Amino acid sequence: MISKKNYKKRIENLKARRQDTLTKAIIVSKAFNKATYGETIKYVYEAMQEIDPKYTAKTYEICDKIKGHLISGLKEAGISVQFDYQGSVPTNTHIRLHSDIDLLTVHNNFFSLEPPQVPNFPYHGDTVLDLKNMRVKVHRILDTVYSACTIDDSGSKALSISGGSLQRKVDLVICNWYDSVNYSQTLDKFYRGIKILDRDNSRRILNFPFAHIENLNYKDKQVLGNLKSLIRFLKTLKVDAKEESGVNIKLSSYDIASLIYRMDNSNLMLSGTKRLQLLNNCRDYFNRIISDSSFRNSLDVVNGTRKIFCDEGAKIEDLIKLKNELDDIIADILVESKPIFDTLEKAEINYL
Repeated sequence: MISKKNYKKRIENLKARRQDTLTKAIIVSKAFNKATYGETIKYVYEAMQEIDPKYTAKTYEICDKIKGHLISGLKEAGISVQFDYQGSVPTNTHIRLHSDIDLLTVHNNFFSLEPPQVPNFPYHGDTVLDLKNMRVKVHRILDTVYSACTIDDSGSKALSISGGSLQRKVDLVICNWYDSVNYSQTLDKFYRGIKILDRDNSRRILNFPFAHIENLNYKDKQVLGNLKSLIRFLKTLKVDAKEESGVNIKLSSYDIASLIYRMDNSNLMLSGTKRLQLLNNCRDYFNRIISDSSFRNSLDVVNGTRKIFCDEGAKIEDLIKLKNELDDIIADILVESKPIFDTLEKAEINYL
């Protein structure tokens, strides 16, 4: 049987995503260069690996410099600003050495309250207009300080800066704090939300990124790191499906993370040597989602703010595309690994 995928090319793609742009070093695991493993298994295990923490730390260092310029520049305009993060980097589910990062850029002159709370000192400004004005000022500051970089202001929910000395893209998400009743009572960051500026629609969108981060981190510890490993693997499948064969899987990183978060812990609780069985368990789970609409419609995103499958979320046809990619990988592993094992349940791999 001929392999359905070009794993040599996929491994090259993976290495390119993990190459230091300055030193040209490719940051992969020690096991990668051993002849013990076939290309398919190498691809799967490397796709599951976390990005070297020193490169993630560098991403945060770059954001710290951007924050410093914005604090001083916005202070001159009478705007107090705070910062935080959302997305794949703070959950350690990113798959690129020089990964994009979402920098929450929070207008601190006002905040929103969940009813029935009422402010002691009501804000009389136009919150949407004030967020728009801050975004314009952020753009000007970045354009002045980072003249060699590219600033993209086309996105409605974020503007981005990339290129030059940054070596990665930083998305600046303009927002203000949203203090839920639970946050006001506990001051637990888990319950704090943000209201994101949707510039082109002149509105704000409520989200709870810190609950998303904390829930993912907690469950990942429960299941021995397999939650994030599987998320990274599926995100890699999605990217390579498009690069290799033009298959466009329109599942966001947020929805992929939510799908795997809703897997039963028993299907994720596997030792490192049995990690290939995650693929089988994930395929069974995807089959259930596809065939059982009641189960599918019961699934919430990680922070519980919406259903995974909805108008603004995941679509079943994209999950089917991702499952097809997963099916092909499983079939190719079994072909490559005969006669050592003929089912993934029998596979014992010490990828060291």
